[in-house]
Amino acid sequence: MMVRLATIEIFSLMINFLLGSTIVVGWNFETKQDVWITILLSLGFGIGIFYFYLMLHSIGKWGNLIQLMELGFGRWISKLLGFIYCLYFIYIAGRVLKDFSFFVSQVLFHNIPFMIISITLLLVVSYSCYLGIEATARSSVILCAFSGFFIFILMAFGYLSPYFEFSHLTPVFRTSWKNIFSSVFPTGLTFPYGELIVFTMLFPYANNKKSLRKYGWISVCTTGMLLLLAGEMILGLLNSETVNMYVFPFVKALELTSVLEFLPHMEIFAVILNLIGGFVKISIFMYGALMILANIFPKTKPNRRIMVTAVLTFLFTFTLSKNIIQHLFIGLKIVPLYLHIPLQFIIPGILVICLFVKKHILKSI
Repeated sequence: MMVRLATIEIFSLMINFLLGSTIVVGWNFETKQDVWITILLSLGFGIGIFYFYLMLHSIGKWGNLIQLMELGFGRWISKLLGFIYCLYFIYIAGRVLKDFSFFVSQVLFHNIPFMIISITLLLVVSYSCYLGIEATARSSVILCAFSGFFIFILMAFGYLSPYFEFSHLTPVFRTSWKNIFSSVFPTGLTFPYGELIVFTMLFPYANNKKSLRKYGWISVCTTGMLLLLAGEMILGLLNSETVNMYVFPFVKALELTSVLEFLPHMEIFAVILNLIGGFVKISIFMYGALMILANIFPKTKPNRRIMVTAVLTFLFTFTLSKNIIQHLFIGLKIVPLYLHIPLQFIIPGILVICLFVKKHILKSI
């Protein structure tokens, strides 16, 4: 059965995917009051990254990533690179699952074993992969509406909180451009926008590719503006001197957002947002890995591929790091430089050149 995704389904998948665990654990306040510059610069590059991946499809006649690599590099090299990307997608799925498990175990359920939290979400994601990407995409439209509603509520209460002070957002333009760019490169560039590389497995399924080209940037901008508003809210509530003391500054900020004793403990909304984003993000990464396995091992049964992918994701989750501090350091400092940059930009960049050269050679013959 041919998979077809409506434009709104792809857009909702992108928004939930980009928010993912970013809104909870993906904050970098090294630039303090100038964090808005970092977020806006990352957003600008994120739009460019999105259209870079669309250009890859346009040159390659809208094949998925494996088909594009086979067209550009040949059969055997594409299978080797496909296997690498498969492990990469599973590894990042494991990292996101660990983000979620750490968050829930420290914020919501202190007495529940880490393994139980991970297995529970992984079973839901595996069932989602069993149903197919169309089921996940339809669910994502509803979940995106819920996320938007919860974020709106949190922003309203956050900015209206008596603990919020605009003086915490100033002075601006005090950070050197060197520090700003070091905050953007490579972390702000690769996480979360560079992770859209997994959508190169999904974009060919769009039933309206013109709308995807014309309006796809709206999803990226929506995510960027939500992160900007959330970042400024966090800074206004916690101030630049204390914000870096917290592993989950978004949650700490929400603890100060009750207005007139109405709806205290609004950090529960952060758990819901993390659950929605984590579910969609892990599902997409696992589905991307499953598509690659289907290409490399076409004779294997889908259920076996799902089982193997789920087991590898679970193993990566428990072998990545010993604690949350080490986990965040590896995810924000090591992985962007040594994994994201080569697999998100260098190999796709070489692939674009190869496809472009082959396309013009064939035309000239």
